[in-house]
Amino acid sequence: MRLVSELKRRNVLRAAFAYAVVWWLLVQVAGLLLDAFDAPGWVFRSFIVLLALGFPVALVLSWFFEITTDGFVRSEDLPKKEAELRAFRRYLNPIIISMLSAAVILFTLDKIGWISNPLRESITEQGESSRSRNSLAVLPFVNRSNVMENAYFVDGIHDDLLTMLAKIESFSVTSRTSVMRYRDSTKSIPEISSELGINYVVEGGVQRDGEFIRVNAQLIDAARDEHLWAETFDRELSTESVFAIQSDIARAIAGALDAELSNADERVLGNIPTNSLAAYDAYLQGRQSLLGRSATAYKNALSYFEEALTLDPSFAGAYAGVCRTQLSWYRTNNDIEHFNKAQTACDQALRIDANLTDVHIALGALYRHHGDYQRAEDEQRLALASEPQNVEAMVELGLTLALQGRLRDAESVLLKAETLQPDHWPVHDALNDFYRNYDDQADRYERSVKYAMRVVQLSPGNAAAWNNLGSAYHSLQQYDAAKTAWDKVLELSPTRTAYTNRGLQHYYEGNFTDSAAMQRKATELAPNDHRAWGRLAETYRVMGEEEERQREAYATAIRLAEPMLEINARDWRTSGLLATYYVHSNREDEARALIESTLRISKRNPEALLSAALIYFAIGDEAKTLQYLEEMVDRDESYRDYARDDPDFQKLEGNERYDRLVNP
Repeated sequence: MRLVSELKRRNVLRAAFAYAVVWWLLVQVAGLLLDAFDAPGWVFRSFIVLLALGFPVALVLSWFFEITTDGFVRSEDLPKKEAELRAFRRYLNPIIISMLSAAVILFTLDKIGWISNPLRESITEQGESSRSRNSLAVLPFVNRSNVMENAYFVDGIHDDLLTMLAKIESFSVTSRTSVMRYRDSTKSIPEISSELGINYVVEGGVQRDGEFIRVNAQLIDAARDEHLWAETFDRELSTESVFAIQSDIARAIAGALDAELSNADERVLGNIPTNSLAAYDAYLQGRQSLLGRSATAYKNALSYFEEALTLDPSFAGAYAGVCRTQLSWYRTNNDIEHFNKAQTACDQALRIDANLTDVHIALGALYRHHGDYQRAEDEQRLALASEPQNVEAMVELGLTLALQGRLRDAESVLLKAETLQPDHWPVHDALNDFYRNYDDQADRYERSVKYAMRVVQLSPGNAAAWNNLGSAYHSLQQYDAAKTAWDKVLELSPTRTAYTNRGLQHYYEGNFTDSAAMQRKATELAPNDHRAWGRLAETYRVMGEEEERQREAYATAIRLAEPMLEINARDWRTSGLLATYYVHSNREDEARALIESTLRISKRNPEALLSAALIYFAIGDEAKTLQYLEEMVDRDESYRDYARDDPDFQKLEGNERYDRLVNP
């Protein structure tokens, strides 16, 4: 009680009340003024923080000081100023009452909606952005034909409708891969809604019967599990009717949700990519095949896309499909013929339809492999401007940003893609690639393994997934696990990469005969990939045999690698390997010049430093060899194993600096 009495005597409670009233009034006034001048949100938030920080300061001051007609007076001196204090309070009380009245009036007006509350609006906007009023998911359509061969056609219609809805500005549409896990699901609509964070669900089915097609669709309010709209469309089968049905469904959904369609939305709904049903049919099969991500899948996809173009040479989407297929093949085997064909297809797609999202994505991928990272970024951002939730564009953008050294931006984009499509294995594959090959965080290899493992879980029959898991384990120095993963690849579908990686393991273990056998198999699978020939030449060299084959293998590797640098002069991984081919082909000056350029472009990446050490060891410069090895290990501790296990560097044993480096 004494404390309360003292607080009253010193007017601390009155000061607290007055400060709170003034605080609230200032927030309202500041909100209106800052809103009128379009001030950034951080200005208003900073203002609130400053007022909050001032509150305890005001209370402390009110304990030690009183306001009188003479200004601030210490509380201990108040008895001498009692008369002045009473006089001042006669003026202070009406001021506080007036401020309180103003606060009540503003509060009332705010509640009935006559004025806006910027703080509340800011919170509301954040809430609506996380769960849009018109957020919806289009569940996989049911194939009602009972003919499995029509499954790709049903999936194609579902995918096109989903893409069409995603382009409408007032909709927030869940990605394709996120909804695919609900195919044949027994979960209720409210359960699906809760898991996806959406308000509405679209369900449907497709029946294809000869020359006719029937599509039924329905829109469901997920929270109440009530139908808002449903309709069945019976049409004669043609591309016009298929796209008309999709447009009618989109318009009906917009009408049911009171969403106004803009002129841009109407252009999207009115677009017909091809007038040939057979071409559209082949295009859908090509798109489905491309998801397989294997040499066989690429071959099949290319066949379908080319069939579509034979039927309709003006089909931009099919040209974009050819471009992306050829680029995927190029990434797999480094055959520049695939790159050249990709470039031709992309150019043709661009001439036909420069606004197609698929064209922007394909062009961005092409420019990324060309080393033109800014143009690649621009194309992916154009794709995302058209389809903000397009995960393929996000993956390409993330990898492009990583190549520019903008690591945190790249990570942010890729993690956003993961959030949008948590079950889409290519997203996890891109994250594995980012953490293993680009990132600089201490736990990057652990993260790489995490995402590589996720890819294997989502696509267990995918040989490339197991290969990448092996590479991730190898970077983490878990060599037995890497061997197991690479052996799994050879069981599923032998690839050049798997043979090369297993051959490298044998190489570092000193099993050169087995290493050479693996690399020969790699060259048989990918005869135009310089990496397979370079590794084979390297193995022949350390064996001290097959000198003629060694020279031929190095010459072949050089012939295949040089054109790749003409495509992308910033491809430092290729230039680093090419420099090693040069130095063992009596082209030391070219090797020196190229490795110095490689170190500069890569910003002295440990992998480039390893190549530099190998080159200077071959030249006979031990001092530089050790200098690069020490810098390599300093930048990445895991590279110490390369310094210890490489057959060339083992010849340095007995050198004090080397022994200290490999056995710290």
